[in-house]
Amino acid sequence: MTNSFEMNLARLQNINMSVAADDIPDAHGTASVIVSFADGTTLKTAYWRLIQDGRVVLSSFDHQQKYGLPAPINAKEQVSRLLKRKVCSHVRFDRETADLILIFSETTRFEVFSFTGYEIWTILFPDGTGQYSNHALG
Repeated sequence: MTNSFEMNLARLQNINMSVAADDIPDAHGTASVIVSFADGTTLKTAYWRLIQDGRVVLSSFDHQQKYGLPAPINAKEQVSRLLKRKVCSHVRFDRETADLILIFSETTRFEVFSFTGYEIWTILFPDGTGQYSNHALG
């Protein structure tokens, strides 16, 4: 991981952001989304979960699951709605797992997972630099 990566993550403090569906076809357990920050930073991920008030509210694994509901869950739409108008207070990088944790408040966070040594998430910064999950620990 480079110092510029850490510095760019540190700049994502108290910044508006939005979540939108990515056009990538989703396999079981994935719900590809793009997180767009007001400064121009974009984060693309397929595996994630949303924590609110000390519990998991939604995850990529819920996408298109029915769970006895009248219709399958559209996790992309729901996470977009749940994080609408939220301000990201900061982004934490887990040096052991290469997970990214977007923190909105003491009770709300969006966790982006890196399960393998392969590219799972990609973040691109306005200065043209970027990072892939599989290189973040290198």
